[in-house]
This record gives sequence, structure tokens and C-alpha cells, in this order.
Amino acid sequence: MKKIIFLICLFALSFYSCAIRKALSPTGNLDDEKIFFGQMVNNGKAAGWFYVPCKLIKTTDHLAIYLQTKFHKQSKLSEEERDISLYALNKLVQEFDYYYDEITNIYGGHTDIDANSKIIILLMDINFNNKGNKVLGYFNPLDMHGYNEGEILYMDLSSANSDIDKSIGTMIHEFQHLINYSYVVSGTRREMDSWLNEALSESTSILFNKSTAETRIKEFNNINYYCFYTWDIPTNVSNYSGSKSFPNGLVNYPSASVFMNWLYKKNGSKSDIFKKIADSKENTDYNKVLKSVSGGTTWDNLLLEWISDIVSSNAAKPDNATINTANGDINLYPGAMVVCDNYSGTESGNIVKTNSNNKTIVLNKDTTLTGFTSVKASVSSSMSTVSRARRNIIEDEEAKEESQIINILLDRNGNIKKY
Repeated sequence: MKKIIFLICLFALSFYSCAIRKALSPTGNLDDEKIFFGQMVNNGKAAGWFYVPCKLIKTTDHLAIYLQTKFHKQSKLSEEERDISLYALNKLVQEFDYYYDEITNIYGGHTDIDANSKIIILLMDINFNNKGNKVLGYFNPLDMHGYNEGEILYMDLSSANSDIDKSIGTMIHEFQHLINYSYVVSGTRREMDSWLNEALSESTSILFNKSTAETRIKEFNNINYYCFYTWDIPTNVSNYSGSKSFPNGLVNYPSASVFMNWLYKKNGSKSDIFKKIADSKENTDYNKVLKSVSGGTTWDNLLLEWISDIVSSNAAKPDNATINTANGDINLYPGAMVVCDNYSGTESGNIVKTNSNNKTIVLNKDTTLTGFTSVKASVSSSMSTVSRARRNIIEDEEAKEESQIINILLDRNGNIKKY
């Protein structure tokens, strides 16, 4: 009888211990099947939040890969496209794990709020259609203190299958955003301005995804309005006299990428320049950059030096980067520059200029990002140069008509920020 009572007590104790372990287990356990709450995008705009049923398909030291199993009724993906190719899956995992230690050494560590020691990659159908603006992936800060409660990167399944190299570049770009926000949610530092957060994410491709960096240079060569400091430009900027408006994202991202590429080359092609910026304790974000650059200078002089080096083909110029001149009345927002043959105005207020290789660079040196305004600058350039810029932009627009790849940045409430 005593033996039976002992066995009953032992079973009860074991059952109680299992119940306690289950109750205390983290919400982010790597279940074989899981339902996430993810956002779909339609032509670059929010299309709504949906429950995304998924299955776990692969784990590594740093990653847990989930694949969407049920799709929205409006999904354009065929049955075959609703799976990930073995080649794409293996390359995505190998690239992330290979660079993980170096990335976290440069940009910092990340939280582990779901206590699973993994970054979750959710391969899902992000885009309602594959025409117009297309998003390859995103990071949602809201996941760090609500919703899915974990460190998650959302990647477009169709894009991963069709162009894994660009998808990997986006994944690493978004990983920097996740790391960046980890410091915010942990209370270690305040949230960075969009321009510096995006610039640091753009710097990841310079180090870890050359194809993305080269694409940014091609985009840079098709614009002649250089600005990334005012990330949220309220109106589309006109890049040459008589042109139609040019989408701001096609100005901001290539400008940010080429600027960080220039800093990298100026620093002897050493990645510690990005580590210094990411680690900086300076209160203002432009000072995080300034104090990380040797030699000591001002923000406006650094920006002017950047474009001047490209105009004059200085050794620090990123390979294949070129400058197009501007013509007409142009609204310069804080941190924005144009290059011209002639500038009829004078240096006054926030307008400063410099000459390089018989060209004039005009900059709005204003550092105000709250309630900012633009300053109109009247510039002129030879018709042949302006025509070349116009032709390049038109060709670029026509090439991107079918599917324009864009990045989106979500705020802490999960809303897509306006660019």
C-alpha cells in the first residue's frame, strides 16, 4: 500500500513540475506550428494586418525560419511559389550565420525577449501584388513590446525565390534596424532619427552585400538631388527643370548608401567607422557621425566634402559613382545639395556653397528636423549635362515601371513611416 501511495505522489509531483515548466516557458518557444500577426503591403502602403499561420522549417545557432502555410484569398502566388526553394533557404541561412558575429560586433547586440536565442525569419507573402512598389522585407518594432513578442524579420517569400541576393541584402539591412531598436526598447539609448538609422542599415550592404551597394550606386547616378538628412521630405523633389516629381525614396536611399560608402573609403575601408557611429553616445545624431570622423570638421563641411570628392574623382569616391548637374529653381531641404554650373545667389542664412572641378555645390546646411522648411535655390547648367541627367532618369523610371523595389521603415506602433 505504501509503495502505491509513493508512486502516486511521485507521479503527481512529476505532473506538477511539468505544469510549472510549461507555465514558465517563454512565449516565443519554437513551436513546430505558430500563428504570427503580420502586415501586408500594397504598392508601398499598408494593406492591413493579418494572422499568418506558419510552420518551422529550419533552425540554426542564430536563426529560426518559419514558412507561411495559409495565404490570403487575394494572394497572387501559385501553389509552387508558396514554398521556398532549397537553394534560397540554404543561402539565406548560410549568409546570415556567416556574418552574424561580425554584424553584431559592429552594430551591437540584440535583445532576446522571447528567450529562444534566435532571430525569427518569417517567410510570408508580404505584397498584395508584384507590380508597382514591392517590399522585400521589414522589421516591426512593435514586436519588441507587443503583438508577436520576439525578434522577428519579415521576408517576402516570392522575392526570396526569385532574387535571393537582394533578399539577403534586405534581411541584413532590416537586422540592423532590429539591433538598433533593441537598444531603444532596453532603455540604453534614445531612438535615432530615421536618416541615421537608415544610413547605418545602408552601410551593412557595403560590408556584407556588394550587389545591393552596387545597385545603390546605379540609382545614385540617376539623380541630381542629394539628400538623406531630411528623410521625410514632405513633397516630391524635382531633380531638373521641367521634370515631373521624383520619388523621394529614390533620392534618400542612394544618397545615404553612397555617403556611408564614401565614409568607409575615407576611413581606409575599415568597418570601425560604422562601429564608432553605432556606439556613439553623442546627443545629436549628426554629431555621432562627426565625432567618429578623424580630423574634426563641421556637418556642412563634411557634406560638401562628400559631394566634392565625387565631382573631382577623389580617391575616397565610391567606385563608379558620378554626379549629375541640376537646373532651375530647386527647393533645398535641410542637408540637401545640388551641383550646377552656375549659382546666381549668395551665401546667406543656411545656404552655403563650394567649388569643385569647375562645378558649384550648393547646400542647405540647416540641421533642424522639427518644423523644417526648404530654401529655394536658382541654379543653371549646360543643356547637354541636364539632358543627360533627364535621359538617365527617364530610362531608369521605365526600367522600374513593372516592379520598383522599395524599403519601408515602421515606427514603434507598427505604422509605415511616410517618406
